[in-house]
Amino acid sequence: MSQQSEITIRYFPHPNQERFHRDRYKVRFRLVSAGTGGGKTFAGVDEDFGWSLDNPGCVGIIFEPTYKMIKRILIRQTLEDPHFLGRPLEASPLITEYHKTENRLELVNGSTIWFVGLDEPEAAEGSSIDYAHVDEARLIPKFEEAWESILRRLRGSGRGDFPIGAWVTTTPTQPGTYLHKFFEDPKTKDPQAQVYRWSLLDNIYVPEEYKQSLVRTHTGGLEEVFIYGRFAALGIGAFPFDYTRHVIGEKNCPYKIMPETFKEIVYGVDFGWTNPAAIVAIGLDGDGRAFCLDEFYQNRVQLETLIEEAESMRGEYGDGRFICDKSEPMNIDKINRAGLRAEANKLKREEGIMDLGGRFNDAGDGKPRLFFHSKCVNLISELQIYNEKIKENDHAVDALRYALSVAIVGELDVGTAKIPW
Repeated sequence: MSQQSEITIRYFPHPNQERFHRDRYKVRFRLVSAGTGGGKTFAGVDEDFGWSLDNPGCVGIIFEPTYKMIKRILIRQTLEDPHFLGRPLEASPLITEYHKTENRLELVNGSTIWFVGLDEPEAAEGSSIDYAHVDEARLIPKFEEAWESILRRLRGSGRGDFPIGAWVTTTPTQPGTYLHKFFEDPKTKDPQAQVYRWSLLDNIYVPEEYKQSLVRTHTGGLEEVFIYGRFAALGIGAFPFDYTRHVIGEKNCPYKIMPETFKEIVYGVDFGWTNPAAIVAIGLDGDGRAFCLDEFYQNRVQLETLIEEAESMRGEYGDGRFICDKSEPMNIDKINRAGLRAEANKLKREEGIMDLGGRFNDAGDGKPRLFFHSKCVNLISELQIYNEKIKENDHAVDALRYALSVAIVGELDVGTAKIPW
């Protein structure tokens, strides 16, 4: 880190993070492959600021899988965290201007940092830059397309004779993916690429209780990936999910989705602390076809924050019921007292899984009965590795089946849909 960043940024890297930082200008393409909670995003963001402060006037971009993750993960959980800047961006002495609408920071030395969501791969295109940081690449379905677009932009901003570089911070994918081929496979890796790997257990700032809870619940490939940060096979998911058939977006949606399309808007809620809490927003049309419109997904989240996110979703997509995990009746009661219509899921787990699995197949009209907006990156990720026999990495999927239960038990309730597509 630069001397200025050491004074103003509250970040003290553990030894494995320090090794990544030491190679700042030695290795052109760096991959931080670490377990969940290993501190990879903090390391990547400190590198962003270190590069920007070392090179006055340079231009860099931090890419997140979705636009919403910029605000939720990058800004709230990382930049404004007490262990980093420790204050709102507008109040940081390192920052002269924070343009919220443009997602742009201007630093005191004239450097610029942009925030970009990769909901659509073309978001990676744009003007020339000096450095790039891609966070949670595992959640970017078309990572190869996005990464190659980013590399084309690494031509230098033209503001000065700055070094060029890019780094990725993520929990790894399976062997054979483009991420693995570019950074680690000895037969295909880029000669200028290097991997920096560490385990969740290496992060001295994570509570021991959290570490052990993940160790107890993750085995096999899940342990390799989410604990130790190693590329490993996670197995084939139980559902016949096909990204090309089931995922839609604002620009490539093959179906015209209008507010009047939906008979009901419903939300599924899965509570969590060590494991992520999840909210999934669903639109159900008159034929019972479901469209997953949006998601919230975060671990160690207070119920008050979860309620705020639920209110935000309702404001964006319309009034509807919140079908919740029935194991937390006190939480359901608090959500109701906050003015939201919350109720417990009434369907058995096996019944919900059976219905969910059947929705991926074509109905009588030749179309599936379930679609996902491309911004639902955590839900899409879980669906690809879901195993109904193991209660792991299933929090967004659980929220999804809670929401879909209203179509099975025959309790549709017309809400007011507001779909901004």
